[in-house]
Amino acid sequence: MKKFKKQNAFTLPELLISTLILMSIFAGGMLTFLKCMELSDMARNTSAAVLAAKNKLTEIDNTSFTQILASYNNASFDIANINGKGIVYIDDSAPNIVKITAVVSWKQGNGRIIGEDSNLNGQLDAGEDKNGNGSLDSLVQFVTLKYAI
Repeated sequence: MKKFKKQNAFTLPELLISTLILMSIFAGGMLTFLKCMELSDMARNTSAAVLAAKNKLTEIDNTSFTQILASYNNASFDIANINGKGIVYIDDSAPNIVKITAVVSWKQGNGRIIGEDSNLNGQLDAGEDKNGNGSLDSLVQFVTLKYAI
């Protein structure tokens, strides 16, 4: 009688299970990579929005106090390198002080709108004011005061 040698090999169920495990690890890695790319895009756009808002505030700061309200109240501005729009609000209710608010909204590459300006026209339209405060809001929003000298 002939003896059979035991062969060292994987069985079909072992191969299928290991393939499923490797596929799930690969899919998880791809999802993580895609989310990291999305977060990187968000960080880049946020930096561009912050820079645009700061530049606008610097421009306003270099303007004569008496001209600020007439020149900048409810004025929209464009943002370089991203699909977005900014708006400036001027509150002159206190004597010799103006409160300046610069707000930037933009559209991410995945279609998500950051901020309340859903049509990105730089103006408050019907249905955009989600919190009912009478102005657009966003993640990038700067408020400063300027005093008359």
